[in-house]
Parts: sequence; C-alpha cells; structure tokens
Amino acid sequence: MKPWNYKRWGFDYIHALVDGTTKRFNDNSKLVVVDGPPALGKTEVAKALAEEFDMKFVPGWTMENFYINSYGFDLRELDHKFTYERNLSYDERKFAQDPAGQDGGLDRMLWTSYHMRYLEYMDCLEHIFNTGQGVVTERSPHSDYVYIDAAYQQGWIDRSTKQYYYKMRELTVHELLRPNLIIYLDAPTEVVQSNIRARAASSHPWEANSPVWENTAYLDSLYQRMLKRDYLSVAAESSYVLTYDWSEGGDVEVVVEDIERLQMDYHDKYDKQQKDWRLMTEDGFASKRNLYTKKDKLLGYFNDPFWGCDRLILSTAEATEQDRVRRSLPGNFYRAGFNTDLGDPEPFWGTWGRIREGYYTDTPYSVENALSDAELTFEDNVKRSKRAAGDPNWWK
Repeated sequence: MKPWNYKRWGFDYIHALVDGTTKRFNDNSKLVVVDGPPALGKTEVAKALAEEFDMKFVPGWTMENFYINSYGFDLRELDHKFTYERNLSYDERKFAQDPAGQDGGLDRMLWTSYHMRYLEYMDCLEHIFNTGQGVVTERSPHSDYVYIDAAYQQGWIDRSTKQYYYKMRELTVHELLRPNLIIYLDAPTEVVQSNIRARAASSHPWEANSPVWENTAYLDSLYQRMLKRDYLSVAAESSYVLTYDWSEGGDVEVVVEDIERLQMDYHDKYDKQQKDWRLMTEDGFASKRNLYTKKDKLLGYFNDPFWGCDRLILSTAEATEQDRVRRSLPGNFYRAGFNTDLGDPEPFWGTWGRIREGYYTDTPYSVENALSDAELTFEDNVKRSKRAAGDPNWWK
C-alpha cells in the first residue's frame, strides 16, 4: 500500500474512517533498537540491518540534533553572547571532559536527552503506523533511566534531578510501545576503553584522557550491571533480545539470520512477549496511530507540575537571556519552512500542510518570538548588513 503522507495530513478520526492501519503492516513492520557501550560500531550495524530488511534507519539522538537547526546554524557558536554560566551549551564533548561542570550541565543534558529521545522515538512509532515500514534506531527512552542512575551514583548529578526524572518518566514512558527487538552489542570494559582511546587519537580528540571514559567503575556500573544485567533482563519479558560479543566486531549476516528465525507475530494473547504490539482490533491500531501522529497528548505530558528541581529550572533572568539568544539564531524566528530570508518560499500556498511539515525540521526547543525589543531589532539590522557585505560570520 502507498504510505500515508502523515507529515502533511496528520491522522485524525475522519482519516481512520477511510484509511486502515493494518493493511500496510507486514513481517518487517517492527521497531528494532541497537544498544550497547560506545565505540563498538552500533551505527554501522543499525544501518546494515535497516538496509537488509528495507527499514528506515533513524540515528541515535545526540545534542548535535538539539543545537544545530535545520538551516545548519549551530546555537553553540553563540555562547559568547551569554552572561550566565547555566545558559552555555553543554554536550557530549563537554561531558567527556568535565562531567560535573557548568553548575549542573550534565543534569540539564540528561534531561534534555530523555525529552528529545522520547519525541524521536514517538516519531519512529508514527512512521511505522502510517507507512508500515519498520524502523531501526539506536537506544530508546525505555533504557534512559540507567544513565541517570549511573551519573547519580558517581555524584555528577543532583538528587533533585533524579527525583524529577523519575516523576516525569512515570508520567510519560508508558505511552510508548516497547521495541519488538533489542540488539545488544557487548564487550568487556577494557575493550570499550581501548576502542575509545583509539578513536580519540583520530576522530574524537575530546575523549582523550577523559575522566568519564577512563572511569572503569562508571563503565562497569553503567554497561555491565545496569544496562546489560538489570535493564535487559526486564526488557526481555516484552521484547526479543539478541546479545552479541562485539569485542572484535562481528558479522551482520549472522545477526540477520538470527532475526529471521524469530517468531515475533506468533504469541498467545496472554503472553507478555510482544504484548505492546497486540492491539487486537483495527480501532486499537488506529487509536495508537492517532496518538503518535497528532502528538498533542504526549507533548502535553511535558508541561509538568513539578517545580522542585534546582539544576533544571532557570531563574527569570537566565531564561530571558536564553530565549533572546535562541531567537537571534538564523532560522529560529519563524517555524522551519517559513524563513524566506534563508530561501524558504513565500508562505501563501499550502500553508497548513507546511505548518505540519515544519514540526519535523523545527528546533526541538521553543522560541518566544512574539515579544521583541529595540536591541534585538538593531541586531537584526546589523546582521543583514554584514550578510549583504559578504561576511561569513554575519550571524554571530
């Protein structure tokens, strides 16, 4: 069946009357998650599996996805405009160098990662329900709690951050169907550290002599105990789990053959295995399809009532400064697709469809552009002049 153009049309009750969901499903309409320690080649394995099974590959979410907007402008390059330390960017590179720095930088990064990974995972489910094409991705919000626990165990995040995270997890994660299959690439901690040192010498210099990746206790606790032993043992009740020793790499064809032998669609209705995906009726599938496509209910969960997390909640002055700098990044003033100064077409025809499509490429954070001021207007005029003069750094 031809895929439903969900990015343009969405999916509401009226659509369910004329467009069935299960008619697009086939044996490969599955969600596969590749997980495991860093520097083992998870991305390459995920890509190979997606190609083999004609699935969509969705890269694992990183802070790059947060800071770089769809026009290619990087918010991190505007750090010089901030006066408050907590507004400065904090990503995986800074984490590798200083996990306890920047007055709760890791607290905010871990929470942002969960929130954004949740939305990305929701988009994966949306794609499956509207097109029937399976998805292969890296990590999932279902396993994110182990990263919180491991960081707290090391004293890198505050107790209030962990409490806030678990309150929000209880509100949100149950709405996401668990993966059909988890592929865990494993290796001893010393092998992982050796691989990290090797890539630090070539492509990841910020990981050299890292207090994070040289911390054997942290890696053992996170990957050998919390993720492999604790999380996977519970996840295996509802998802198939295939674990491979990837110390020296491996043969993806072996993984493919193992997957083909699995019987994911043949379970008793009371069996816990694959229970999330047995929605029983066409209305059941349409209801989930609407939930992941319309998104308003799931997005609303994050408008939480909890206000006791010191390292996540900014002061009024900090939040105002953060918003002003985010708004000044080119491409952030209007929703993605409506910034004509950056080459987008005039917003006259097909506005509604383009508004929906803009969600998928818009910034993952909100920008308040209704309230402007004379200083921002002056900065905009200066930037236009620099751009017209050919200055490559006009937006900084």
